[in-house]
Amino acid sequence: MIGARRKRWLQVAANLALVAAGLFAVSFLPPDNSLADVRRTGVLKLCVPKEFPPLVQDDPQAPGFDIELMQKVAEDIGVRLTVNVMLSMGKDFNPRNWQLTRGQCNVIAGGVADTVQTRNFLQTIPTGAETGWVAISLTGEQPESGSTWAVWPGSAGLDRVSLSSWVREQGIRPVLMRSPTELSQLLQSGRVDGAIVERFVASSAGLPRDYRVTWLQPEQFGRYQMALGLWKGDQTLFRALGRSVQKVKGSNWFGGKNVQYGLGTLNALPD
Repeated sequence: MIGARRKRWLQVAANLALVAAGLFAVSFLPPDNSLADVRRTGVLKLCVPKEFPPLVQDDPQAPGFDIELMQKVAEDIGVRLTVNVMLSMGKDFNPRNWQLTRGQCNVIAGGVADTVQTRNFLQTIPTGAETGWVAISLTGEQPESGSTWAVWPGSAGLDRVSLSSWVREQGIRPVLMRSPTELSQLLQSGRVDGAIVERFVASSAGLPRDYRVTWLQPEQFGRYQMALGLWKGDQTLFRALGRSVQKVKGSNWFGGKNVQYGLGTLNALPD
């Protein structure tokens, strides 16, 4: 009996020793100076793709929702925003392959979805803009078995595997696009009955106005908020930007920008 009690106490002591050792080791980690570094330089570096309408646009008068949001956030924390256009962004569906570094970016925007896959390597701050798979067709109907649909997996971090499995299970004949620039031509050629793409790819595709955009199988596929992405470990900067984003979301400015960029309704796509 005494031996059993002693064994339990030894186990407790061992666990406490492990916790103490862990805390001691943490004390040797370098301090998180991410917010202090940004304030010291006076610059917040934002990386975006060349275009991802309406979140990033090649228009000085309307540069995009994400860019304008980050301008307000940078102003709130008292620094200047620098926008770095990264041509590698969006060329691969996996943001790990966008070849971005801390030296180039404090924040990543313009195509970052708040998904489990993204959160595996980035901290995310949702912006309120929604994304997900959409179906584009003249009728606004969902894909049917035996029909032919163009498919572009997109670059926002949505689950391509689930989409591919669903397409096969439904008996849909996919035509894989090499880039979103093929979308309008394919639709008007008559080769496909419609297209399945990520919501904001539809925004930038220059669709003819008679095509309708609907969420793809709402009961099957979820929607996700777009987000600002920050490097893991940059906790002080992450918390400061999170507070600023929440402050901006509570303003009249935020509601006005949602209307301006057509983020409130699915079919409010840019002209």
